[in-house]
Amino acid sequence: MSQLPDEEFARIAEALQPVSLTLGTEVSQPNEPIEYIYFPESGLISTDALTRSGESVEVGLVGREGISGLPALFGQPQMGHAVLVQGEGRGYRIRASLLREVFLDGGELRRMIHNFTYLQFIQISQSVLCNRLHDVETRLARWLLMSADRTESDQLHLTQEFLAQMLGVQRSTVTVAAGVLQRSGMIEYSRGKILILNRAMLKEAACECYHIVNEGYEKLLKRDDEGNLIYV
Repeated sequence: MSQLPDEEFARIAEALQPVSLTLGTEVSQPNEPIEYIYFPESGLISTDALTRSGESVEVGLVGREGISGLPALFGQPQMGHAVLVQGEGRGYRIRASLLREVFLDGGELRRMIHNFTYLQFIQISQSVLCNRLHDVETRLARWLLMSADRTESDQLHLTQEFLAQMLGVQRSTVTVAAGVLQRSGMIEYSRGKILILNRAMLKEAACECYHIVNEGYEKLLKRDDEGNLIYV
């Protein structure tokens, strides 16, 4: 939002509602209308594909580089996935119908949304390949790096149950994979808290999917004078 011209931002400023993003909160439910678009300023929002029996696997992550509720802007009022807060934070929300009006008028908002849509396409499509072809250790390394990138923090608060749900595996499988990364000195993991100790090593351990997705972000998101990415 900080990159919007004053005139465009003025159209939505009064309608923006500050919100706390509490861990586990469902931002939108499967096959239910998307009432609000969320702009996280910190924290992490996850999109999870579901089966009818309740099994799930994470297919998309959003931090303060983007928004949650994207389908509503393209005239699709609901989606078949679950969208929930995976990392606590704060942000803003706005009614989807209002933001869609501004989006359809074009301008800088439309350009930024198109860029973000492309990044989401890269991330989700690469997740399909990753979940099919790569082992749990490399997928876990990739997922931790992506989460750290989106939250801009090397400290994550994630339970084994949540990690298993995100990766679509059993808790025992996550325990083994996290143990391997911890013994190698890449992470420190205790009681739902993960600290990335050696990012360089973790990048080497991650599958190529992390690097492919990260290159897409680097190409479309500019950096400021301090080296931080400039976000939507």
